[in-house]
Amino acid sequence: MNRITHFLSLTGLGVVFSLSACKKKKEDDHSHGPTPSSPSTRWVELGHGHSADDEYHVDLYAELPTGRDSLWEGYNRFRVRIRRGQTGSVYAGTDVRLWPMMYMMGHSHSCPVEQISGGPNAEGFYEGAAFFQMPTTVVNGQVTEPWKMHVLIGNQDTATIEIRVNPHPNGWVRRKRFQPADVRLLYEMRPARLATGSQDVTFYVYQRNTSLPHEDPNGFPATTDLRVHLKTWMPSMGHGAEGTQDALPVSGKPGHYAGKLGFNMTGDWEVYAAFIRGNDTLGRDTFRLNF
Repeated sequence: MNRITHFLSLTGLGVVFSLSACKKKKEDDHSHGPTPSSPSTRWVELGHGHSADDEYHVDLYAELPTGRDSLWEGYNRFRVRIRRGQTGSVYAGTDVRLWPMMYMMGHSHSCPVEQISGGPNAEGFYEGAAFFQMPTTVVNGQVTEPWKMHVLIGNQDTATIEIRVNPHPNGWVRRKRFQPADVRLLYEMRPARLATGSQDVTFYVYQRNTSLPHEDPNGFPATTDLRVHLKTWMPSMGHGAEGTQDALPVSGKPGHYAGKLGFNMTGDWEVYAAFIRGNDTLGRDTFRLNF
């Protein structure tokens, strides 16, 4: 019995199927076109899985920037298409969920999830997102601690697809325990671009709820009540820059915060971020960049 199956059984979510899957990666065969908010992205197929009785076949896609074909740590959007094995018809129920899990040697854990809501879109795809707080563990070229995406229909663990999560190349995905309040945040800084001027930046911020098991995605809720105070500083020149604005909650998108970063020249920069709730500063962090 795998760990997600055991956890589902313990939490009373029902009997599960055995799992089988085969991995593949290719660009989406369908012409979905760019998403309105991200014109430079495309959907890439990460893998295929199916239930042991062959009743359901599941294809998993990720939205990746053009020119990149692998997942990084941090926030990632997903699409799932489910077909029935006997007829090939598209499944259109409203009971599909995503349950990512990292299977470590000592224990297993999930991660923040923007859960699928309702049925598929007009093209037959369910849409959701997940925030990976750490990469797949690879030792001597071999995966030793994998991430797997479990796709559930109703209360049944229907298909499992192993996914490779690579380290963020800039190290802008963090998980920190801030004292004295013992607040555990998981977050990512994502600038729209690195260039002179006032540039858009998004922060994705989640908080670990230690009253829930590590295996439960609900144990990593999105924050909605923070302000991320921002400041840019160029250490080599000893100055900051105008155009920086605090990152504030985005309406209708829990965990998303939108702000601005100001740069007045190219070179080495530091971004100082303070996570503020009400009148309390929960913690501070520094992001380093160069362009």
